[in-house]
Amino acid sequence: MDILGLGYLGLESPNAKLWREYGPEVLGMGLNEEGPDGDVVLLTMDDRHHRIAVRQGDTDRLAYLGWEARDRFAFEAGVDKLQAAGIAVTVGDEAMADERAVHGVARFVSPDGFTHEIYYGHSFMTHSYRPGRPFGGFVADNSGLGHVVLIVPELTKELTQFNRDILGFDWFGYGMYRGQAEFYRPKLQRRTHSLAYIAVPGRHGMDHIGLEVQELDDVGIAQDLVRDRGLPIHMTMGRHTQDPCISFYSYTPTGGKIEYIWGGAEYPQEEFFETKAARLSVWGHHVEETKSASTVGPAGKRPAASSVGQNGID
Repeated sequence: MDILGLGYLGLESPNAKLWREYGPEVLGMGLNEEGPDGDVVLLTMDDRHHRIAVRQGDTDRLAYLGWEARDRFAFEAGVDKLQAAGIAVTVGDEAMADERAVHGVARFVSPDGFTHEIYYGHSFMTHSYRPGRPFGGFVADNSGLGHVVLIVPELTKELTQFNRDILGFDWFGYGMYRGQAEFYRPKLQRRTHSLAYIAVPGRHGMDHIGLEVQELDDVGIAQDLVRDRGLPIHMTMGRHTQDPCISFYSYTPTGGKIEYIWGGAEYPQEEFFETKAARLSVWGHHVEETKSASTVGPAGKRPAASSVGQNGID
């Protein structure tokens, strides 16, 4: 598939409205007040209509991942490819496309039970992004919002085949965790990874969202703001080995996790070769809080797909 990157994602939480302050005031996001009702917080990172939607729900969870296709024809070819592989695809009608602020959108479920969407024609308005605090800006635009790391009970050949052969993603390796983690990115993406999996027996959900900023100072400022608000730090600021970015990990006010990143590497696919990192980080990334993200739960007790945000599916 001709996928540019991770264009948007949807979260659900009983405390969704906490993101109205957290997203802009801590992360530096903008707030789009054009949500369809009062129970959704639409957060911006650039001039796109929104990048993260946080809706009111019964539990903290990742509701869907949105992958941006290059154009209408790439979108239609992607739907055809999914259907030819025997994967059930539901194409959204105009109401759902309007809700996602796109020309067209379709939904399907991956072998690991996560809900994905592909779409094209994301709405934007030039110079519309207004950060919620003094801020140097995100790395987003055509490269997408960043990455997401998912927890699955086990890594299977079916999952690898789905990502490689169906979604058409390139492989970025195991990192240092052979057999326990896998990293992928769309072929049109230069970031090291847009999607990753960590195998944890008996568990399922989203471990964290990775967001990249343009200025290193904003990582330090965000870490100070997190501490000032009493939000737990998962791992302190440090530099990773395989993707030599500087980042820290913290918990959101609704219990999920964010990796806040500066200096993410770019690897054109023709220049990539797989290596094994000897350790997770060159320095830092000291663990302070070990609790699991609230968006991860028992594998056998996953919440059913919510009807919130799914109107308009044929």
